[in-house]
Amino acid sequence: MKILVFSDSHNHISLMEAAIQTLRPDLICHLGDYDRDAFSLSKRFPSIPLRSVRGNCDIGSATPILENFLFAEKRIILTHGHRYYVKSDLTELKAMGQAADADILLFGHTHIPYYEQTGKLHNLNPGPAAKSCAQIQIVDGKIECTHLPLSVYADL
Repeated sequence: MKILVFSDSHNHISLMEAAIQTLRPDLICHLGDYDRDAFSLSKRFPSIPLRSVRGNCDIGSATPILENFLFAEKRIILTHGHRYYVKSDLTELKAMGQAADADILLFGHTHIPYYEQTGKLHNLNPGPAAKSCAQIQIVDGKIECTHLPLSVYADL
């Protein structure tokens, strides 16, 4: 199973669309800041499930602030991260993920790609959608996380 993760898209839809069209994920995750971009992606790719949360720039949005769900037998949590103060420290965020017994914790807000595995918990920030995204592959129960530069999809 393949998941593509975007965050902080700020209306950079074309690069996300090109990556989705090329990589054909089984799930798309959008971690906020311009959640309307997530709605555009869901209309453009209606056959691919999409999960999204709102960010600090999504004022007045009805999109949830947190998503906690199972996918490919893995517990995945989505948050933008601003309510967990991720720009200064990841302690509170990681504690939340561990308390929820999550396998994958996805967050944005910092505009800095990040990946770290703490025990079974994979903590991942894809970076800003103007520059990067993240791909998660789940094969035989194993999780592999990779950052991908979106510039390679600019001319597609």
